[in-house]
Amino acid sequence: MVTGMSGAIEKEGFRPDLEGLRAIAVSLVLLYHAAVPGFGGGYVGVDVFFVLSGFLISGLLLRELETTGTISLPSFYARRLRRLLPAVALLILVTVVASVIVLSPLRAADVAGDGVAASLYASNLRFALQATDYLQSELAPSPLLHLWSLGVEEQFYLFWPALLLIVTRAGSNRVRRVGVVAAAVVVASFALSLWLTTASAPWAFFSLPSRAWELGIGALLAVGAARLAALPRALAAGAGWLGLVMIGAAGLIIDTSTPFPGIAALLPTLGTALAMLPGMRRSAQGPVKLLGWRPARFLGRISYSLYLWHWPLLVLPTAVAGETLPLAIRVGLMLVAIPIAYASQRWLEDPIRHGRLVGIVPRRNLALAGALSIALASTSLGLGFMTTQRLAAATAGSGIGTGAGADAPLPDLGGLAADPTPRPGDSSPSASAATTLPPPPGGPVPAGLIPALDAARADIPTIYGDGCHLSQAATTIPECVFGDPDSSTAVVLFGDSHAAQWFPALERLAIERSWRLVSLTKSGCTPASITVWNANMKRADTECDDWRGRVLERVAADQPDLVIVASSHPYPSAGSGGPAAADGGKALAAGLEATLDRLVPLAGAVALIGDTPKFDLDPPDCLSAHLDQTLDCTEPRAEMVDLTWLETEARIAKERGAAFVDPTNWACPTDPCPTVVGRFLVYRDRHHLATPYVTALRERLAAALPDLRAP
Repeated sequence: MVTGMSGAIEKEGFRPDLEGLRAIAVSLVLLYHAAVPGFGGGYVGVDVFFVLSGFLISGLLLRELETTGTISLPSFYARRLRRLLPAVALLILVTVVASVIVLSPLRAADVAGDGVAASLYASNLRFALQATDYLQSELAPSPLLHLWSLGVEEQFYLFWPALLLIVTRAGSNRVRRVGVVAAAVVVASFALSLWLTTASAPWAFFSLPSRAWELGIGALLAVGAARLAALPRALAAGAGWLGLVMIGAAGLIIDTSTPFPGIAALLPTLGTALAMLPGMRRSAQGPVKLLGWRPARFLGRISYSLYLWHWPLLVLPTAVAGETLPLAIRVGLMLVAIPIAYASQRWLEDPIRHGRLVGIVPRRNLALAGALSIALASTSLGLGFMTTQRLAAATAGSGIGTGAGADAPLPDLGGLAADPTPRPGDSSPSASAATTLPPPPGGPVPAGLIPALDAARADIPTIYGDGCHLSQAATTIPECVFGDPDSSTAVVLFGDSHAAQWFPALERLAIERSWRLVSLTKSGCTPASITVWNANMKRADTECDDWRGRVLERVAADQPDLVIVASSHPYPSAGSGGPAAADGGKALAAGLEATLDRLVPLAGAVALIGDTPKFDLDPPDCLSAHLDQTLDCTEPRAEMVDLTWLETEARIAKERGAAFVDPTNWACPTDPCPTVVGRFLVYRDRHHLATPYVTALRERLAAALPDLRAP
């Protein structure tokens, strides 16, 4: 092994140890995606790839600058496209087509949209937007999600060679100038990464500006390669071993709750830089010998294809199964990806990369690549459009959007959907839950479903679009008054997205009964006085605390006739540096008590709407795959209703002098809980009621609220 490796080292520019580092990087990613216990930080393998890429590509550019005095941008881009595009284009096409075949129409259309973005190397931007959208952040993972890293790299290399060409155009000391600009990129990008990791973790994770510093570290290594090659052998070897330990530690210590990239990303990136130092000396000893192990080099050679193919091989079977696959099957699927990656590398990538199939003329390569990208994006777009059109045709007449159909009659399912919630003291959630419930009627998804399945996700309350429902990062309270602005009867809606879901009914009531309705809602922010852990931001949600305080001040100043409070459950409280240990909801209950204690003296009346049941399945998605039988998309009421929390809410409301509204029988009028009632879609996603259905419930909601006299 050593002899063969020593010969390889003698090849100009070839680094067997880098193949070994690629193997470590892709192995970490595979172990993480397969959810192998202990590798919760395996996603840092992508950071290892970034440093390696920055080193290798910057080294090529530097050599071209030193030998020719310039950089041929057409040749550079043509080489990149020959290297990357064939395999990723095939991967996107196969994945989108497979998704159309095996996934539900709604999910397949989403994947097709991902395919369009990935074809244009912009999927990282699409996934960042989805991750920051509270309503989209809970969508099932895309089989193309992993292509975000290619988007980051290719966006970097879109400007990096041009930037180097500009800074080295005149004068000498080209290498030094490249080093200065690389250092500037590293410093600026890392500073932005630190800020964004706290301010907006999804954008920090997915965006180029917050990731460029990792590629910049590789560029700095390329700039200093000659000097680093002169390091003493013992020092270089020690640094290499330390670097490997740091990479391994990152994969084992970091997990999905770690704010990332930020400071935490220094562990794998600096570890990679250190691990590369022994190979600078062109020595086959120490860490270089380990990294040059033949199986590792084999995985390193196919790492690009292996990275491409492993994720959809895992996601699509999981989606078909409808549940998490056993560990043995997940690991087996990762092993299946190896021969597929080898075949892709040998019979597709290498022939095109070396010009045996398409030649190496830059202008021709660029034209072919552009045509292929456009064709791939168009094909993905067409498949997505065709899928949604088939869905629309299968449910002809159901193209009714937000606000339409709200006056359609609700069927009386055993009287439960029609009965207003009893007043506090008349009944309890446990008594209500003990009622014998009728089974839901079966049959196909009705024509004229309100809203249409392909419009359900976008059929959200208007306050999401007019700035009145705040994002997780916002804290300023906008002036959002609905109904009759001059009315002497003031009603305030206060809470998170589970409060916002009731807005359509309250807005119609405000118009019909001349109320002055003030909407004060914010995504992912409970009205309970508790500092919560924001899993999206990966930190304590101080913005939520600030906003809640401003809302309470607003209520104190306005003293409305009625404050309606609603919230999702559970909410993890923030501990020291992470989510606090589960306490059975005690902290949230105490926070709700504190909030009601503040509100009750400030308003004429306070009503707490209990939390609505939650599906495990996605109702619109499930129905789109089971158009012939809605019963296939039901779930047992006992699994959807958190009876303990409902009883806690009812108790807190009664003790604090607030009314309690139990919406369970409206959201789940049968057992199992239905996704369709009459012509109405009940839920627009797993845990938010559909806008038209809520609007149709307005009289039932009004009857359950404390009485308000008309002005």
